[in-house]
Amino acid sequence: MVLKRKKESYKELKIVHGVFDERTLMTFYRLINKLDISAISMLEEGKEAVVLSGLRKEKELIIIKVYRVEACDFKKMWKYLVEDPRFKGVNKRTHAVVKIWCQREFKNMMIACAAGVNCPTPIAFKDNILIMSFIGDKGVLARRLIDVRPDNPKELYKMVLENLRKLASAGLVHGDLSAYNILLWDEPYFIDFSHGTTLKNQNALELLKRDIKNINSYFSKLDIAVKDPEDIFKELIKLIKSKSE
Repeated sequence: MVLKRKKESYKELKIVHGVFDERTLMTFYRLINKLDISAISMLEEGKEAVVLSGLRKEKELIIIKVYRVEACDFKKMWKYLVEDPRFKGVNKRTHAVVKIWCQREFKNMMIACAAGVNCPTPIAFKDNILIMSFIGDKGVLARRLIDVRPDNPKELYKMVLENLRKLASAGLVHGDLSAYNILLWDEPYFIDFSHGTTLKNQNALELLKRDIKNINSYFSKLDIAVKDPEDIFKELIKLIKSKSE
């Protein structure tokens, strides 16, 4: 579905996809006009968010991620947020939680980009809407790692670990890394940073161990030798701590 850049045409989104309440619709309309976004198309519908593509200033492909407000598990989101020392004072109201959740992903992506991690470039956010660069070409979104059979898994594994090192050097744990949250477009690109947190989070170490376990589990199934998870963990912790000192 491709939508024209007119306010009234976005009402179709609310009806068809059940995600654009009046508040979200107005935020969406203001953002796409402010950033001069057109040729908007629906790409994916997930439990937590819907993902659209668009053209910024008629030449730059971008992604628009709209977090669902009514259907989200805001209690679970709130729990993750308050465990992050950067967001302790978040209000328990649903819309406030989703808004901070979106802001958290934007900030984490800013940190990742500054560290040289392969990931989408964050462009803007407002309330429950996040806009970022498009990973792919000619409107075709890069596929998730879980959905492809990589040609050179050994080299790809090295690149994933290098991105993990860069993220750790920036003092950040992804928190939800797996083959489902990595796009493959010549190189691996980390996505979905909403769970990202710092080492000051009391659950950061467990989240980091889970990230390593998920990555090793995927690549070990491709018949390549993976590094000892404890060695990876120690290396990344050392990098994270050096950032926080």
